[in-house]
Amino acid sequence: MVIAFTNCYNKFNCYKFFQSNKRYFKKNQNALNDDAYLHPVDCITPYTLKKGEWIYAQSIQTLPFPSWAFYGITDKLTTQIDLLPWLYGAFTNLKKPIPSLNLRYRFNTQKKAIPTIGIETMFVHFWDTLQRFKTPTITVWENGSYFHIKPTFGYNIKNKLYFNLSFGADYVKELIMQNNDTSNFQFKTFNRSWNPNYAIGIDYRPSKWISYHIAYTYGSTLTFLENVPRKIQITYGFRVAPFYKNKFGVLRNLRIEFVAINGYFNDVGAKQIFPIPIFPYFYWQWKKIKN
Repeated sequence: MVIAFTNCYNKFNCYKFFQSNKRYFKKNQNALNDDAYLHPVDCITPYTLKKGEWIYAQSIQTLPFPSWAFYGITDKLTTQIDLLPWLYGAFTNLKKPIPSLNLRYRFNTQKKAIPTIGIETMFVHFWDTLQRFKTPTITVWENGSYFHIKPTFGYNIKNKLYFNLSFGADYVKELIMQNNDTSNFQFKTFNRSWNPNYAIGIDYRPSKWISYHIAYTYGSTLTFLENVPRKIQITYGFRVAPFYKNKFGVLRNLRIEFVAINGYFNDVGAKQIFPIPIFPYFYWQWKKIKN
């Protein structure tokens, strides 16, 4: 009887100890479905990092230069640092960094029927006409200041199914598009152009190591075919956290997004299609966990 009581007492205290310290025990796991998703498959959400949390993201498009960093200034304010223009400008014939500033603010968290609401703004200034990207089908240049503002809304059901919606506007001082198809050559320039921007996306997070995504956007996006107004982009794919239980943080915090990118530039009759979600995008999401 004494032994049985002692075992029960010890189990009860072990349970209490685990419950009061479960955040400590979880530090050796970093489940994907607990992450704050900022730009799943290049859509936009209203969510922000907690104060002190950060992300480093690397696209193979920008190698050997770095891509992005994200940092939680407060629980509601996150800065998104586009590293490429700051460094690319300094190490090219421009000989000076390209100023870039991106901020996201979250007003509230979802409560019953009221969604999470946020707003994102971005400013970039190009000192001269700069080729933003060139593909076999299209070339895009920008010059002068670029700006966007995007109010965003997010709603989740049982922390598995997420709906994201945004609408706003883009401004660009000069935007130049060229169709690279010699049989259908088209070239257009837009000066001091204001354009609508909107997006809708759906995320499904069924487990700790994989999530699925699809998005439709019109206007500028952050990651792929980036910061270019007047385009239609359809993306879909999935994210994985292959080592979320690993004891080494660099592996435990690794995420990989595989995405299909389909861009349509109707102004010049061009499109850039990558229909199979195998294009990789790597990032490391570091959470702030108190012992």
